[in-house]
Amino acid sequence: MEQKMIEVRTVLNDDLLQKVNYYAKRHYEDVSTAIRQLIAMGLGSIMKQEVITAYKNRKITLRETAELLGLNYWETQKILEEEGIPIINLTNEEIEGKVR
Repeated sequence: MEQKMIEVRTVLNDDLLQKVNYYAKRHYEDVSTAIRQLIAMGLGSIMKQEVITAYKNRKITLRETAELLGLNYWETQKILEEEGIPIINLTNEEIEGKVR
């Protein structure tokens, strides 16, 4: 299903526009497509870090983390491992309490 496109106007400084143009040329895209791609990549990166931080701070579960990242459990575990975040982040006291 094709998504509806909405026109948004913005102003870029010369330096930023040069970088967008460089990206567009290197990826054989027009400037509008390049801007959409760059926004999607930036938001994706920011959202990934926010979701990982939420998991690290025990605000969301592993399942919720996987869902928000759009990944399966194994892919999510691999990303968390790469970030140095343990999958089981319970304290010894919490583990002992769950065992009882």
